[in-house]
Amino acid sequence: MDWSKTKTIFIVVFLILDIFLFILFIQKYEDSQLETIGDLSTTERLADENVTLGELPDVEDSRPYLNAEYYRFINSDLQELEGQTAAIRDGQILESVLDEPIALEDPENPEELNELLEEFVINGDQYTFWDYDEEDNQLIYFQTYQDLTLYYNLNAQIAVQLNEENEAIAYEQTYLTSLEEFTEEQQLREPRAVLETFYDRNLIQPNSTAVDLQLGYYPLFVQQSTGDSDEGITQVLTPTWKMTIESEDGSRTDLFMNAVDGSIYDMSQVNLDFKQLEEDDETAE
Repeated sequence: MDWSKTKTIFIVVFLILDIFLFILFIQKYEDSQLETIGDLSTTERLADENVTLGELPDVEDSRPYLNAEYYRFINSDLQELEGQTAAIRDGQILESVLDEPIALEDPENPEELNELLEEFVINGDQYTFWDYDEEDNQLIYFQTYQDLTLYYNLNAQIAVQLNEENEAIAYEQTYLTSLEEFTEEQQLREPRAVLETFYDRNLIQPNSTAVDLQLGYYPLFVQQSTGDSDEGITQVLTPTWKMTIESEDGSRTDLFMNAVDGSIYDMSQVNLDFKQLEEDDETAE
């Protein structure tokens, strides 16, 4: 018997066995870590990843649904407008070109235009500045109800067109009218529950803080009118949370949730082009 070869075989066998046992140990360790993570509550995982609620404003704990009607502009509306040439498109959209451009110092903070909006726009005091769309060079305004913003509602917004010199030169407008509250109040999700839901959906990164929480409204469904007329088309809006998350690098993201049932809204998928209204009408026909 060649003892040297036998010894080498034993060494190789034991080495393979050691490697096999080490792999088993690593697998069991990783499994135990996963089980530990799975056993942690959402609250504990938020704490582990340093995801916190900042100093948020006081918010309501209940709010009713809203019912609203699409406003159809009429010729007498145009007579109220001065310093511009306006027309009605498809009944729902008022489009206008200003006689004199309005210069803006900063499109992302158009204070000059905010002050003038109610002077040259129908019910302009019921809209609030939302965002500067750099791609289309437009200022987006959302309609409000009792100081609550109607989020991403194509039937309740103004888009102000800017030229290359960042001057406001034209705008398009839609408007919701006859806003009425439903009788029954709806219990709203609490801020902590809102944060936990966004976290569970992997929408919040570690070391992030919820720095703001605002209540508004978002369309729930549309009640189509009967017959050929568009009059009487109504929209039901649900209370909606907008939670602003500040990441570790200082960047901020707005997340939206149905404040009643907890459904999450992906606003990046919402089309705010007024042409969408005309396409919807053609489809309905």
